[in-house]
Amino acid sequence: MRISSPSAQVGTVIVAVILMPMIGVLLAVVNPWWGAAWMLCAMAALVLFAARTFRGAGESSAPRPWWQMTAAPLPSALLSAVFVGQAAFSLFSAWTPPLVMSGNIGAVILLVIGAAYANSAIRLSRTRTARREMRSSTPR
Repeated sequence: MRISSPSAQVGTVIVAVILMPMIGVLLAVVNPWWGAAWMLCAMAALVLFAARTFRGAGESSAPRPWWQMTAAPLPSALLSAVFVGQAAFSLFSAWTPPLVMSGNIGAVILLVIGAAYANSAIRLSRTRTARREMRSSTPR
């Protein structure tokens, strides 16, 4: 299954962003660790789902390379900055128990996701640069 329509992509993310915290709050009422664990697992699952199923305009439905998170370098770079910013916020805002450990675990997970998007941005820009060089060196 590939989702290439921008409206379907936005709708999927909006529904997930609304449902994830609702379930997380319900679980946190029972036990704060359960709520935190749910949010971390659900967020990682959403990122993985989006990276594997969302497709950019004109992108083929063939499987992407394992490192490719988005269709272009710019969205990868922007999402990397967002996730690294969230990691910094999580790391510096979770100072009170019982959220210190879950905040630190969340920061590490967010940093890993941010690094994956940064890797995607770097490799996509290198791939595009190599393609341009090959096209310009090919005789016409």
